[in-house]
Amino acid sequence: MTPAEGLSGAQQVLVPDLATDFDRRTLLAHTDVVVHLAAIAHRAAPEAEIRRVNVDATLRLAEAAGGLARRFVFMSSAKVHGEDSGDRAYAETDPTRPQDAYGRAKLEAERALSDLAARSGMELALIRPPLVYGPGAKANFLHLLRWVDSGLPLPLASVHNRRSLIYVGNLADAVARCVEHPSAPGSLLVGDNEIVSTPELTRRIARSLGGRARLVRMPTGFLRFLGTVSGRGEEIKRLTGNLVIDTSKSRRLLDWHPPRTLDEGLAETVRWFRSGRG
Repeated sequence: MTPAEGLSGAQQVLVPDLATDFDRRTLLAHTDVVVHLAAIAHRAAPEAEIRRVNVDATLRLAEAAGGLARRFVFMSSAKVHGEDSGDRAYAETDPTRPQDAYGRAKLEAERALSDLAARSGMELALIRPPLVYGPGAKANFLHLLRWVDSGLPLPLASVHNRRSLIYVGNLADAVARCVEHPSAPGSLLVGDNEIVSTPELTRRIARSLGGRARLVRMPTGFLRFLGTVSGRGEEIKRLTGNLVIDTSKSRRLLDWHPPRTLDEGLAETVRWFRSGRG
């Protein structure tokens, strides 16, 4: 299904390269709110290429929207705060310390957009989600889904961490609220109601798949060592570390609550996975 299918009155315009020259002003004519989601996220790319697409193309679109659109909604990431929240939850007022090229690009785009919005008067809503799962999931979540489905043992039983997630349908609902709500401008962390450990998430995935997770014990330090020597150190850090966000601001300001539970989101994800598209 193309992005425009299923949306009444939607028109799809294909742009081969977001950062190249094309007529953005005509594209945005009669537009009240721009929602910008496009980015390089789940594929390896040089940092310069990530910046060209995730920063430069974003700013050029926002510049074209100036004087046309009332509001610009930008999909950023909780990764602007870092990769591990430790024993607390990230809040919007916490320092920004991105650890990878994607997080650095998102933060740079946020800052450039904030400067532009201040000059132009255009409203700016910055949405910072944690890991997004659901139909179409890629990268680490898809790897975990495939591993659990394989029935192979996972050395995660000794992991005691906490992770925030957001189901893609819940994220879409939050975006829709940011399009309309007068209190949306600013930075907003959004996530599901539940915070889970990686072992608990694995068990919940297995249950949605109709089976049981095979979790075995392995010291977390040794697991991280194996990740480092195998070239999968960053992936193992994400599986074993904490990344929790405080969503109280978005819930209070937007009067927003995720419409789907974790189990409902996982069920939808598994249906997509079982369809052979994963």
